[in-house]
Amino acid sequence: MKKLSVLVNNELVFAFDRDITFDEPQLAFLNRMDGDMDKGIKVRGHLQVDPDSKQRATFVVMNLIKALQQNNEAVVSASCAYLLNRHPALIEVHANDDVDSVKIELIEEDN
Repeated sequence: MKKLSVLVNNELVFAFDRDITFDEPQLAFLNRMDGDMDKGIKVRGHLQVDPDSKQRATFVVMNLIKALQQNNEAVVSASCAYLLNRHPALIEVHANDDVDSVKIELIEEDN
């Protein structure tokens, strides 16, 4: 089974099945997430009016990390589903404390 690994400060904190398939209601929810982000998102304290794919992924990862801290399984699952659906080659998410923020890195498998 292939996994999406979520690491915080180089420690594995969560793994999500990458082989999951999404049904129509799940895909509709992911599309609504994009629709909400179309209105703008705040990344690292800055409003992104027209966020690109990487900015959206960073925003989702930040919400994923917060959801993990709060044991919010619904948001964790939705965040992982979004990341995998929009970035199917994604295998690892790294969130590391930086000087005054959190550094996010997305690792994709080599093809």
